Amino acid sequence: MNRINEINNLNLKGKPLIQSFSGSGAIGTILSTFLVKSLKMEQVAVVHAEDLPPVAIIKDGLIEQPIRIFQNDQIALMSCEVSIPYSAVPDFIEMLVDFYIENEVSYIVPVGGLPSIMTPYEEINCYGIANNKETLSFLEEKGVEFLEEGVIYGTVVQTLELCGNKGFDDNFALLVECDPNTASYDSTKALVENLSKIFDFEFDEEEFENVSNIIKSRILESTKIFREDTMDKTRESHL
Repeated sequence: MNRINEINNLNLKGKPLIQSFSGSGAIGTILSTFLVKSLKMEQVAVVHAEDLPPVAIIKDGLIEQPIRIFQNDQIALMSCEVSIPYSAVPDFIEMLVDFYIENEVSYIVPVGGLPSIMTPYEEINCYGIANNKETLSFLEEKGVEFLEEGVIYGTVVQTLELCGNKGFDDNFALLVECDPNTASYDSTKALVENLSKIFDFEFDEEEFENVSNIIKSRILESTKIFREDTMDKTRESHL
């Protein structure tokens, strides 16, 4: 059953809600890790998805739930670090959107990667997408480009459509160009820079580099463990 368990002092009223799912370029994971650490965000809710198999993420030896809501005095964040079964996505997103609206967030902002063919030293573009021209004008005033044409899919589309259907107009998506097959740190950096420009929070570039290095170390460690486990199984199969 889809449900949200509130913990600590949840207060989303008047705060923009950044919705971040795992996906292309590991944008969601990198973004969430940085925002939580850099902006000193507090976990205030745990989200449970229907049909999601038992799964947890490990950080510094501790088990953490993979879908959580964080907040500080300025913004809120919904971070999902696992894939939701496709059949469960519509109901899951509707539960989230209803929860955001009931808790009176100021904006609902799904973010993610826009798979692109990337070349070295090429400028990375971050685009805004909205349901109405008023919101596009708001983004333009903030210096954000908007995507003139293309095709998008997944949780971003589902969220924007639901917001429109429910009459919640203060919503838009930010999508950043990325290589879908590798962890895209520079793309995530461009996304955070745009978010900080829109919602007026400080972007600490040195802190971003520190967080990126931590994530890189974890990826290398996970790869090492997987590689060693695979080698052990290969040896056993030849005994």
